[in-house]
Amino acid sequence: MNRIIIFSLMLFSAAVSAQILYKYPKDQDYYEGGREAFFKDLQQITVNNNYKPCDKQEALAMRFVVYPDNTVKYVADEDTKAVENNKCLKDKVLNAISQTKKWKSAEVDGKKVPAMFFASFSDDLLFNKPNERSDFTLPVYMYKDKESDIMKFRDNFIKCFDNSYRSDNNYSFTIYFDVDTHGEATFFHIDNISNLDKFNEMVIKCASNTKKSYWKPALYKGIPVKHYFKLPVTLKVN
Repeated sequence: MNRIIIFSLMLFSAAVSAQILYKYPKDQDYYEGGREAFFKDLQQITVNNNYKPCDKQEALAMRFVVYPDNTVKYVADEDTKAVENNKCLKDKVLNAISQTKKWKSAEVDGKKVPAMFFASFSDDLLFNKPNERSDFTLPVYMYKDKESDIMKFRDNFIKCFDNSYRSDNNYSFTIYFDVDTHGEATFFHIDNISNLDKFNEMVIKCASNTKKSYWKPALYKGIPVKHYFKLPVTLKVN
């Protein structure tokens, strides 16, 4: 049986990311058989333990770190209201995961390294109940109090940049961030991070909410749930 350890990771900083991968490398899975096998094992554990459905509909997105020794750690969520509102589901998920045994640590250059994974949970998932595509809606980007889309977010993100930080060469990076249950952009991570701290701070500032631009959260059957975005960006020399 694996032991679930809880730790806090409020901001995925460069110092932390040097020790823990934000995500698994391409073509690597955190669980033997992949996500489908992971969910199937959780469903079997639900049956074996005679779990009961929560008294109300609950849905929660959670992060975990798998370490080289296959220790699994839950990443404590800064969205404490969402955790409190979905405590019944959270407790079941943590209990079920503590009974799983098929974890696979990430590898880089042949060496095992700790890495995070992100998954969304509900009683429908644990009890293997069918759901409709319409049960889930993605976050909606709001600009000047009107519904917009991810392309408008990208446009505003690029326009936000200070030209003084542009390089003499084309520069590509990818920014990852969550939209939490309050519609806040948070938990930023930059792939191919710059060696200029002020530039990295500007990237996060430009992806953050403002008075004119913000998000409506994702919903599962009307319940706000966290969702994460991946935004590839290339800054080209004029």
